[in-house]
Amino acid sequence: MGYRTQAVSINASRAVYALNWFNIAPGLQYISRDLDLSLVSLGIMTTAFYIGLSLFQMVGGLLASRIGNRRTSVLGITVLGISVIATGLSQNLADLFVSRLFAGIGSAMFFSPALGMLTEIVPRQRYSFHVGLFNGSFNLGGGIGIIGWDILDQYLSWRIPLYIAGSIMVALAVENYVVLRGTDGSSDRSRVFRRAGTALRSRLIWILPIAALSGILSETIIGQLFVYYAETGLHMSPNAASVLGTTYLLIGFVGGMMGGYIFGRIRRRILMFLSWAAAVGILTAVIAAIRSFPLLFLLMVVLGILTVTVLSMLYTLTAEGTKDRGMISFSLSFVNFLQNIIGAFSPLIFSIVRASSDYAISWVTIGIIGLACVSAGYLTLGYLRSEIYGSTANS
Repeated sequence: MGYRTQAVSINASRAVYALNWFNIAPGLQYISRDLDLSLVSLGIMTTAFYIGLSLFQMVGGLLASRIGNRRTSVLGITVLGISVIATGLSQNLADLFVSRLFAGIGSAMFFSPALGMLTEIVPRQRYSFHVGLFNGSFNLGGGIGIIGWDILDQYLSWRIPLYIAGSIMVALAVENYVVLRGTDGSSDRSRVFRRAGTALRSRLIWILPIAALSGILSETIIGQLFVYYAETGLHMSPNAASVLGTTYLLIGFVGGMMGGYIFGRIRRRILMFLSWAAAVGILTAVIAAIRSFPLLFLLMVVLGILTVTVLSMLYTLTAEGTKDRGMISFSLSFVNFLQNIIGAFSPLIFSIVRASSDYAISWVTIGIIGLACVSAGYLTLGYLRSEIYGSTANS
């Protein structure tokens, strides 16, 4: 079976995986009304997902190094699909917290093994493009999750659409297990914990995710709470709010391909990485000052492209900088762990700041956090050029 067929299977799963992240966003207003939940309660619910996602990132990477990428990723999206169905069955905040927690756990077990499979099947010279496509597929699925599930929620309420999305995910898990044979990674699965310890001694995988934190903050807050913000803070209709949220995600598909293509050919890669990460932080803060639909639409287009490209650059630099090829999945999982362990609390931080002041301060706060992390990355990455693979050292 050709690598393109297997890459399509991975990206299709990535898209539905993202759909199951973001299809909760248009249903928040219905969940809030039906279960009598406040904004802070919604923040707690969305934070539960990112807690599970963060805490099990490294478990997923270690498991992939032990039992293989395919088995780990299939297990992950199976857990995700079942948990989304359970979310639809929830009757209170406790139910929602547990189901979203396990949805995050399942998601964590898919991400790095799936990227690890791409390193096994994709020619090296095309890796950065396929990483961009992988991230673009996430945004494509997320966009469909927002706009498609906004429509379904209006006609079917919020529960049935979650049953549908979870069932599709479980079906794709079965398809993946069959189609992705031979993508389980390195045959050397001995001394996994010792090799993981060696990988963790690389300063690069500690600094890169911090430098790119603006990307995960933007993706988390805009993907999870922007629709709710536009409806309640800007008093837009549900359809208008969903169009903005969907635009941010869907345009990321283009951004992923474009960014991956450019990044595979540019020499001053660290400079591009840091510059685009800084731009994401600035533009996230700018959301606070814009209230008109046309300007917000333009801003979502630019932010969607920049965010996906920043995250694609992060994963490409991490994979290229991992000397033990059998530990690429683990390195990627650790990078995502660092990002998501901070990003996990961003919806709660955003909602608490909003409760004590207003939405404008919330957006500015998220933007400033991202910019501060880019600044820290700028000050430290210059000392690590020898750890950055090949031409990525050019900054």
